[in-house]
Amino acid sequence: MKSIDAEIAAVEQRIGQRKVALAYHTRAARRRAAKNMVPPLALVGTVAAGFFIAGLARGRRDRRAAPAQDTREQGKGFALGTLLMTGATWFMRSQFGGPVGFAQFVLSKVRGGRSPATAVPAEAPVRVPR
Repeated sequence: MKSIDAEIAAVEQRIGQRKVALAYHTRAARRRAAKNMVPPLALVGTVAAGFFIAGLARGRRDRRAAPAQDTREQGKGFALGTLLMTGATWFMRSQFGGPVGFAQFVLSKVRGGRSPATAVPAEAPVRVPR
């Protein structure tokens, strides 16, 4: 049987070798990443050049937008549409449990069958009275 000191020395030696190997591989990975990585300043410059070129390609336009004549009516229509959508969402949630239940209901009506929630299973379980 080996001495406990010899086993401890062998384990410490393996730990030391793994630390050295880890440090070596870490440095190698860092060198590879630094060689292959594009500097962040180059990326920022590329983005800025893209915005500049897009601005030139767009051309000079009149920056002031002419207000529409029926802006108030459009605003009222949007407000009414928002209220109607809120009401429709509330109705769907209260009647069908959500949009998925409503979609299942519509599909069942389109297909002409019963909805999956109210359909009778193929084999009804037999209940034995106690």
